[in-house]
Amino acid sequence: MTPFALLQDIAQRCRSHAADLPSQTEAVEYWRGVGFILAGKRYVAPMSDIGEILTAPKLTPIPGVKHWVQGVANVRGRLVPIMDLASFLGGRATTQRTKRTLIVEKGDFLNGLVVDALLGLQHFSLDSMVDPSSIDIPEKALPFVSGIFQRDGEQWPVFSFDALVKDEHYMDIAV
Repeated sequence: MTPFALLQDIAQRCRSHAADLPSQTEAVEYWRGVGFILAGKRYVAPMSDIGEILTAPKLTPIPGVKHWVQGVANVRGRLVPIMDLASFLGGRATTQRTKRTLIVEKGDFLNGLVVDALLGLQHFSLDSMVDPSSIDIPEKALPFVSGIFQRDGEQWPVFSFDALVKDEHYMDIAV
């Protein structure tokens, strides 16, 4: 056998025993958000909307405001109004020991929003979004839900702080 024929034979045997290339799978895109409980319901907010998460900060009360405005807090040298989100949405004020304050900054809007508990970072595939009309949440919260993710049989409404900032009832805190 000539050296060239030997090389062709080796190449042929290598091709016949070679493993196939791995099949290409499509990359799944994920949406990330911070999960929290509000008035007994599970929600998630876009990660980009949450600037900071605090335990209950020391508050200074503000006279002449609605019942859901808890006061102002000094957060790293900035005065931040602290609102009880459950109370604003018609539920009872948050009194649980697990409550947390989400610091939200949207343009000129800086707010601390008290929620019942924090559920940590949540990941959802983008194709797991379902119709927002298919969930049982308080009617007052519906204008602030921009979509719903579904995972493992559970629904996670996406809370929109953009919609909250544009709500005239939320922005009118005076009694």
